Amino acid sequence: MSHNPTNFKCLTTIGKALYGKGEESDKAREEFGEPLKILDNEFKDKKFFVGDDFGYADIAANLMAFWLGIGEEASGVVLVTSEKYPNFCAWKDEYIHCSQVKEYLPLRDALLAHFQPRFQTAVAPK
Repeated sequence: MSHNPTNFKCLTTIGKALYGKGEESDKAREEFGEPLKILDNEFKDKKFFVGDDFGYADIAANLMAFWLGIGEEASGVVLVTSEKYPNFCAWKDEYIHCSQVKEYLPLRDALLAHFQPRFQTAVAPK
């Protein structure tokens, strides 16, 4: 498996936006907004990546659809709003509630119970 620096950078940016403080977090949120604008535009007039049909690209974007929301809720940091990214948020909701996906997603409450203490510990003053 090859290393993709773009994917790693995106994950690092999300981590800094959720876990970071002050200027580091602000810069990461701004940086993360750029690919979100692109994705938001891609979903204009489409339910899923390829139109009305759920496909592999939607599955590949699971991190953005499901896990980002878990991270936001567990950390208390909001990176994505429907006001700023309406098409992306509509896709995210379609993905999470899609019958082909919904039954296979981990239980949200269990994930929040697992991650919230970790976020609190990570951002607690040392």
